Amino acid sequence: MTSPLRPLTFLLTLGIAAAAELDGALETNDLAAAEAELEALVADWETAWQKSRSAADAVESGRALQALGIIERQAGKADEALPHLQSAVERLATDTPAGQADALEALALTVQDLGQAAEAEKHLRQVIELRPEGAERLQGLDHLALTLLAQGKYAEAGGLFRQTLDATPAEDAESRARRLGQLGRYFHVLGSHAKAADTFREALALDVPNPELRLSLSSQLALSNLRLGKTEEARKEMEDAVQQASELYESAPFRIVPFLNNLGALDLSLGNAANARTSFAKAVELLEKSFGKDHPSLITPLNNLGSAEQAEGNYQNAETSLRRAAALQEKHLPKVHLQTAETARNLARNALLSGNPDAPAEIDRATSLGIAVLDDLIVHGSEQERLNFLQRHDLVSLPCATGDAPRIANVLLATKARLFDAMLAGGKAATVPGWQAVQKSLPPGTALVDACRFTATDDEEEHYGAIILLPEGSPKWVPLGSGEDLQRWLAAFRDRLAWRATSLAGKNTPPPALKLRGILRSLHQKFWEPIARELPEGTQHVAFSPDGALHFLPLPALMDEGMQPLCSRFLQVATLTSGRDLLNPPASTKLSGAPWELLGVSEFPKSTAPADGNRLLEMLAGLDDMPGTADEMDRLEKLAPRDSRFLRNDQANERALASITKAPAVLHLGCHAFFLADDLSPATALDFDERADLLHAGGLLLHGAALRKADSPLFAPDDDLLYPAEVAKLPLQGTRLVTLSSCESGAGTAVSGEGLLGLRRGFALAGAREVVVALWPVSDRSTPAFMERFYQLALASDRPAQALWQCQREFLTRTTSDDDFEAAVLRYAPFVLSQNTPLITGQEIVAAPTKPGLPWKRLALGLPLLLFLAARLFKRKAA
Repeated sequence: MTSPLRPLTFLLTLGIAAAAELDGALETNDLAAAEAELEALVADWETAWQKSRSAADAVESGRALQALGIIERQAGKADEALPHLQSAVERLATDTPAGQADALEALALTVQDLGQAAEAEKHLRQVIELRPEGAERLQGLDHLALTLLAQGKYAEAGGLFRQTLDATPAEDAESRARRLGQLGRYFHVLGSHAKAADTFREALALDVPNPELRLSLSSQLALSNLRLGKTEEARKEMEDAVQQASELYESAPFRIVPFLNNLGALDLSLGNAANARTSFAKAVELLEKSFGKDHPSLITPLNNLGSAEQAEGNYQNAETSLRRAAALQEKHLPKVHLQTAETARNLARNALLSGNPDAPAEIDRATSLGIAVLDDLIVHGSEQERLNFLQRHDLVSLPCATGDAPRIANVLLATKARLFDAMLAGGKAATVPGWQAVQKSLPPGTALVDACRFTATDDEEEHYGAIILLPEGSPKWVPLGSGEDLQRWLAAFRDRLAWRATSLAGKNTPPPALKLRGILRSLHQKFWEPIARELPEGTQHVAFSPDGALHFLPLPALMDEGMQPLCSRFLQVATLTSGRDLLNPPASTKLSGAPWELLGVSEFPKSTAPADGNRLLEMLAGLDDMPGTADEMDRLEKLAPRDSRFLRNDQANERALASITKAPAVLHLGCHAFFLADDLSPATALDFDERADLLHAGGLLLHGAALRKADSPLFAPDDDLLYPAEVAKLPLQGTRLVTLSSCESGAGTAVSGEGLLGLRRGFALAGAREVVVALWPVSDRSTPAFMERFYQLALASDRPAQALWQCQREFLTRTTSDDDFEAAVLRYAPFVLSQNTPLITGQEIVAAPTKPGLPWKRLALGLPLLLFLAARLFKRKAA
C-alpha cells in the first residue's frame, strides 16, 4: 500500500505549526489525529476561498480537500473520502497538470475501493494523459493495471505490469519490488503459481526495508507455495504473516484481512474446515466493521467462508455467504470474471450437495460463466499461462455429477481442446456447436464416444466417463472406471510389455505375475465394456475423443468377453481431440494426389563427449541404429506416387524437413523419437511454469541428433532434434497424413480437457489432417511389413484411420499362443491415428498384399554364370 506521506508533502506550505502537527500524526500512523488536523485546515481554506473566490485559494482549498480524502481512504472511509476528492478535482481544474493528476489518481483509487472499477479506469486513463513521463506516470500505469486486473481484463493488465517493471531502474529497489509483486499477483490470478512464486522471491531478494511491502510479498509467496502443494512451507509463512500484520496494522485492523484469507485457504486445503471458517469469518467481521456490509472487499472472504461452511456440511450457511458474495459481484464486477465464475461454481456445487432441485439450473449458469471466462483467456498470454488456467478451472465435473447426457455432451463440445483449436485458428476462439449439430455429421452405423476425466462430488476422487452420440436419439452418459483403476492397469500393461520386449531380445528375467490377455481384459471391462453395451448392433465405425490417461489406452488390443481383441469388433476406431473435429471440412488432398516426402534414418552417428549426467545426452548416446528402416523405405518406395522424395540417413535432417516447398500428401518419418518426462501424479494439477520441461520433454531425432552437445541451445534449426514447438512450424498446410514410424512418438503429457501435449499435437498445428504415432517402443525390424500393409490399405481406400485399424486386426488376430499374441501386441498395437476430419466410413477394405517380385537384380548378376553352366552342359551332351 502506498504511504500517505508522499501525496501530502505539499501541505508543508500551509503553515509550520500545522505541518508539524500533521507530520507527527502521520509518522505515528495516527490517522484519526491526521484526519482531525486536515478537517481544520479544510475549514480554514474553505473560508478563505469563499471570501476571495480567487484561483490561488481554489487550488489551496483543493489540495487540502485532496489531503483529507487521502487520509480518509487510508483509514478505510472511502465513502467519506469520495465527496472531498470530487470537490478537490473541481477546485484543482486550474492547477498544473501534475496537480490535477494527483487529485484524479486519489479519486480513482477511492472509487475503485467503492467497487466502481470502470469509473476508476476512466480517471486513471486521464491521469496517464496528464503525466507524459516520469515515475509518477509509471505509478499511474501501476494503478491502471491493478484496476484492469480487478475487472478481468487480463491481457492488457499483464502488458502494463511488464511495461512498468521494464521501465523501473535497477537502483530503485523499492519500486522494482513493488512492481514485481504486482506482476506476481497477475500470474497468481491466472493460475501460474510457480511463475508467481519466482516473481515474489525475486522481489524479496531486493534490499527493501519497507516492512509493509515485505510482509505483503511474503504472504503472497506463501499463497503461491500453497497452490503448488508446499503446505508446510506455506503454513509457517502464513502464520508469521498474520502475527506481523496484527502488530503492524493495530490501528487499521481491516488491513489484516488478506493474511487471514491466506491462512484460511491453507486450512481449507488441508481439510481443517472449522479453522478455515474461523479465519474467513474474522475477515468478514473486520471488513464489515470498517466498511459496512455492502463493500466489494467482502467478495473474496464471503466466497471463502461459503466454501468452508460447505466443507463442514453446513449447506444453508454456505448458501447465505455465497449469495452475499454473488450479489456484491453483480453490483461491482463485470459478468465475465474469474471471481464471478468461481462463486457461481461454489453455489452450483452447494445446490448439488444439498439436494436443491435448482441444482441443474445453477450448474448451467456456472458452466456458462466458466466458458465465457475460458473464451476470454484462451487466446491471451503464453502457452504455459493458458495451460495453467485450464488445469485449475474444472468445467466438467459438476455437469458430470448430474448424469444429464445432453448437458454433459454440450459442455464437452464447448470445453475440450479449446486452446488447441484457438492455436490452429491463429488465436481466435472456436465456434461451439451443440450436440445436435455434431449428430447430423454422423453417418449410419457410426458413433462418437466423447470421454472425459472428472472429480466425483461424493468422494472427490478422479473418475472417467463418456458421452455416446449416435446418428439418432439423444446422447447417453456412461460412467467408466476410476483414475486409480486406469493408472494401475496401464502400469501393469507397461510392465508386461517391457518384460516381453526384454524376453524377445534374449534376456531371461522373471515375468510379471499378470499376463497381457488378463490385463487387456480388465481394461476392457472398466473402460470399454460400459460403452460397448450402449452401442447398437451394426455400429462399425467409432470416433473416439479420449481424455487424461485414456490417451494411452491400447484400444485395438483390448480383450472383450469372448477374449477377442477390440480391433475384430469394429471396422475402425479413429481418434479425435474433440467432437468438434467431425464438423471440420474433409481433407482436400487424396493420399495419392500429390508426391510424398519420406525420411528414413538407419544409422545415428554418436558424439564422443561425456553426457555428465544430462538425461537427454545419455539417451542420445544410447541410440541404436535402425537397420529395419532401410527395408521400410524400400517397401514404401514401391507404393509412393511419382516424384516422391526419399531422404535417407544424412539427407534425412532438420533443414531438409523445414525446407519443404510444397506440402506433401504424405510425410513419413522413420527415425527415433523420445520422451523423458517423469511419471506424474494424476492427483496434482500441473504447473507448466514449474514444469516447463513438459513442453519439450519429447521430440523427433533425425540423423545428426545424437551429435548434440551439452551447451547446445534448446532450439536450433540444424541440430536434427525437433521439439513439438519446432514441429508446429513445419510447412505442412495441406498435408493429408503424417506417419511417425518411431518409438514412443505418441507419448506426451495429458492435460485434462485439452488433449496430449506432444508430437501429434505439433504436427496437427503444422497443418496435418491425420497423424499416426506409436504409444510405446516398437522394433524397427517388425514395422516394415506392417507399414507396407497399412499404406496398401490406405491407398486402396483413401481411409487411413480404417486402414490402420484393419491392418492391426490382420496382424493381431493371426496369433494363437499367448507368447505370439504378446509379441504381436508389442509390435503392432501401439499405433494410433488422430485426425481432425469428419469420420469417413466404408466396407472392409480389399487390397491384395504385394506379391514378392522376381529377384531381377540377383538374376542379372547370376546370368553370366547360368550361361556358362548352360554352355558347359551343352558341350558335354554334344560330346
